[in-house]
Amino acid sequence: MAILARRKKAAPYQPTRLQPEHAGAYLFTLRSVPRHHDGIRAAIDGQPGARCWFSEPLAYIRGQGVAIFRIEAGDFRFLHDLYAFWAETERREAFTFDIKLYFNNNDFVTSLRGRSPDEVRRIIEEGAPRVPADPASINLTPTSHNL
Repeated sequence: MAILARRKKAAPYQPTRLQPEHAGAYLFTLRSVPRHHDGIRAAIDGQPGARCWFSEPLAYIRGQGVAIFRIEAGDFRFLHDLYAFWAETERREAFTFDIKLYFNNNDFVTSLRGRSPDEVRRIIEEGAPRVPADPASINLTPTSHNL
């Protein structure tokens, strides 16, 4: 008598691949402290026109714990909400933290500290890669970059 025998086979696992979906959107990554992952994610997803298609609340890069947000943005209304959340959180907690901007997931561009939302928007528009016409064809992990 097989106690642990399965009567019916399980359906095959179908993984879902998270990726950008909107052709022409700007692609970039933000990194910050893990403590504020949920608030930052809410600020990004709170406005139409931008979407955090992947986030990791706690990742370790070079031994440092960070929260990662991979974003596709057709417009940048979310930046004002992000800056408002950031300012309110620093005022409330009396603890400073930074949000950093990366292109191609690994290429450091700038810190958002000391920059206005309009400056950050201009930087992204001038240098961020775009989602191709066929989003499924995008290579999300360039092999020529190091973490």
